[in-house]
Amino acid sequence: MPTLKIDGIEITVEPGTRIIEACDRLGIDIPRFCYHPGLSVAANCRMCLVESNRSPKPVPSCYEMAVDGLEIQTKTQKVIDARRAVLEYILLNHPIDCPICDKAGECDLQDLYFAHNYQPSRHAFAKFHKPKARQIGPQIMADSERCINCTRCIRVCDEIAKAPQLHQVNRGGRTYIDVFPGTEIDHPYSMCVSDVCPVGALTTKDFRFKCRVWFTNGTQSVCGECSRGCSIRIDTYRNEIQRIMPRENPTVNQFWACDAGRLAYHNYETDRLQSAKANGQPVASDAAITQLATALDSVASGARVLVVLSPSMTNEAAWAAIKVGQKLKGMVRYAIGGREAGFKDDILICADKAPNRAGLALVLKTLGVEAVPLSAALAGSPQAIYIFGDDHHLEDVLVKAMDGAQLSVVFSAKDGPLANAASFAFPTMSPYEIDGTWLNEFGILQRVRPALTPTWDARPIEKWLGALTTRLLDEQIADDPAELFVTAMSSVNALDGTPLAASGLDGIGPFGIALK
Repeated sequence: MPTLKIDGIEITVEPGTRIIEACDRLGIDIPRFCYHPGLSVAANCRMCLVESNRSPKPVPSCYEMAVDGLEIQTKTQKVIDARRAVLEYILLNHPIDCPICDKAGECDLQDLYFAHNYQPSRHAFAKFHKPKARQIGPQIMADSERCINCTRCIRVCDEIAKAPQLHQVNRGGRTYIDVFPGTEIDHPYSMCVSDVCPVGALTTKDFRFKCRVWFTNGTQSVCGECSRGCSIRIDTYRNEIQRIMPRENPTVNQFWACDAGRLAYHNYETDRLQSAKANGQPVASDAAITQLATALDSVASGARVLVVLSPSMTNEAAWAAIKVGQKLKGMVRYAIGGREAGFKDDILICADKAPNRAGLALVLKTLGVEAVPLSAALAGSPQAIYIFGDDHHLEDVLVKAMDGAQLSVVFSAKDGPLANAASFAFPTMSPYEIDGTWLNEFGILQRVRPALTPTWDARPIEKWLGALTTRLLDEQIADDPAELFVTAMSSVNALDGTPLAASGLDGIGPFGIALK
C-alpha cells in the first residue's frame, strides 16, 4: 500500500493505482481527454500533466503509478502553462461548431477551455479542413474536423466490443479517426463510441439535432431488453424520450450499454393502448370494470382459469397479480410467457430477453405458486384467461385460445392483437413509465423509475388490480409500489438461503429499504 503526497495531502492507495485515480479520490480536479476508467491508458492528450518529485518535467498522471515517497503537485505555474499549451494546440484547427454541435453543453473541450485556457487564439492561418458529417455506421455520424485524436473510440471498439473497426489516418495536424476501408461501425455497442467521445466528433443518428442537452431531464432506471438489466439514464424533454444513455454500475454493466437497449424506446412511441376496451371497442375505465364484474359472475367455480404472467413485470406487479389470481373463481393455473431467447455475447447481452424472470420466479416461490411454460398451459383449453404484458412470443396461439375462452382479460401497454381479441383490455405502463423493481439473472435487485407520464388513462398493473379487487372482490389489495415492495421483500428475505443483492448507493436498495 504505497503512501504519497498530492498537493501536500498524504494518501495511501492500493498498488497499481494511477495518480489521476488518487487525485479523483481526494477530489482534486485533473483535466483529461484520452483517459477513461473503463479503457486502457493511452496517455496521448497530455492534458493531465502534473509535477513530480521524481521527474524533471511534468508527467501524465493517467500513466504514472503511485509509489512510496512520491510527491505530486497539480497546481504549479508549470502545470497551468502546460494545460494552456495543450488546449491551444488542440484548438488550432478545431472548428467553432458549438452553436450546431450536439455535444454542446456536455463537451469536455468547452468545459476545459473555460477552466484552463480562456484566451483568444493566436493562430493566424487558415485552418485545416477534414471530412464532415459522414455516416460511418448505421447509428454513428462522424465529423472529423472536431476530432482531437484522444483514441477513446478506437479503444472501445478494440477492447470492449472486440470489433476493431476504427483507426487513425494521416499524420500531424491532419490526423483524424476513420473506419477501415470497406467497413463501418456496426457492432452491437457502436453508440458507446459517442458516449466516450469528449467532443462532438462522433454523434448518434438517434439523438442528432433532436434536443439540446440542457433541456433534458435525466431519470435513473434499468434497461428491460435482456436479463442483465443494464443501468441506464433516460433523458426526456416535454414528456418524450430523447435518448437513453448507459449509467455507471460496476456490478452490472460498468460504463456501457448495447445499441438494442438504447433504441428500444421507439417500440412504445406508437400503437399504444390508450383506453380500456370491451370486446375490442373503446370504453370508459369505470364502464369496463362494471362490465367485467358482471362477466366474472358468470365464470363457474370449476372453470379452468389461466393467468399468464410476463417476466417483464415488476416484482410488485407480479406480487399483486398472483395475490389476485389466488382469489379468482375456478381452477387457477399460472404460466410464464415473454419473449423468445435471442442473440447473446460475452460482453453484456444475455440470451434471455426478459428483465425480471429471476424476480418473477422468486415471487412465485415466495407465494408457494408453481408456474408452467406458456405452451404447456395453453394445451388445456382454458375457459378464462388473464394476460399480463404485451411481449409474449406465442401471441398467435394466445389469440386463438382467447377466441375459444368464455372470458379473456388483457393488461397491456400496446394496442395489438391481444388487446383487440380480449373480452376486456386495460392500458398499462411501458417499461419507461413504471415504478418498481427488477431482479436480474445475477441476483441483483434494481429500481425501475418512471421517466414519462402517459397523457391517457394508462395505469400500472397493480393500480388496475387494486381498482378491480375493490369493485369485484369487495377487498382492497396493496396497489402502491413502495408498499408492495416492503411486503414482498420482507417475505422474500424470510426465505432461508435466498440470494438477493441490492445495487444502490451505500447498500440502500430501492425505495430506501436496506436489503439483506
